[in-house]
Amino acid sequence: MPEEIAPGVHRLATDYPHVCGLPLWLHVIDAGDELVLLDAGIASTPEAATGPELRKLGLDLADLTLVVNSHAHPDHMGGNAILKDHSGARLAAPALEAGWLEDNEALLAELWGSDPAALALDEGERADLLGMLGDRVRVDVLLRDGDLLPSGERPLRVITTSGHSPGHIAVLDERTRTLFGFDDVQGRGQPYLDSSVWLAPLYTDVERYVVGLNRLLELDFDALVPSHGEVLTADQGRRRISESLEWVDDVHELTVMLLRRRGSLTVRELAGAIGTELGDFGGLCLQTVRMARAHLELLARQGGAEPRWHHPG
Repeated sequence: MPEEIAPGVHRLATDYPHVCGLPLWLHVIDAGDELVLLDAGIASTPEAATGPELRKLGLDLADLTLVVNSHAHPDHMGGNAILKDHSGARLAAPALEAGWLEDNEALLAELWGSDPAALALDEGERADLLGMLGDRVRVDVLLRDGDLLPSGERPLRVITTSGHSPGHIAVLDERTRTLFGFDDVQGRGQPYLDSSVWLAPLYTDVERYVVGLNRLLELDFDALVPSHGEVLTADQGRRRISESLEWVDDVHELTVMLLRRRGSLTVRELAGAIGTELGDFGGLCLQTVRMARAHLELLARQGGAEPRWHHPG
């Protein structure tokens, strides 16, 4: 039975642990005239998990009236088309990520393909991602910082946190002071199920990530709800946010140390170091590559490094 984590808010299990080896929770909110689903899962999630979970509550996919995407990563928006087909629900998502939410090729090119010298998808990986992404649909409601979701009588406020992805949002249920942080509060990473390897934190802009985390610290909340972990009390949530900020400091220190020691540093080299020296993250992966680029770009903006281009031959 889906757990009620706050009055009118239920946590829904997904098929993501079986597909990708990581926990993933969606949340449905009874807002009176509106039934709101926070995030969509991957393309298989609505029929494999969300529908069955809703039926345990006496509901169905067809009862959904609003689906909210926190950001444009496959596990948060892959189910959009199936949910639209079953319910006709409006889709609300960050305005800053509409391009990725509506175009799989743009997402793959700009997120996974931004550093081809450090990370390149093979055909199998590309096919797997497209399978999780499913078909794309247009966003009906573009969300900006401070907006209230069109959620009937229940005030659900949008907070733009960015960092993890360019337009990542959090949602605060002002009635119960439940803060849905989605993927922004990552601590020092997330362990894969039945494995010693961890999923590293992911952010694409250091300064935006830090600003977003500090914005969350300033909020008055009773519970912090991540997408990939257990519900946290206010104290636990604030500690996890602090751990996330400490991680950023550790990556910055590693970046500066390696740059001083070696004199020059590529994104690939730094990503490999992050993925082995700061934890068992498997070395090179999307998360470590995007973090590495973000920290090198920050140093360049601060005058602590100079970007250079060279011919690979």
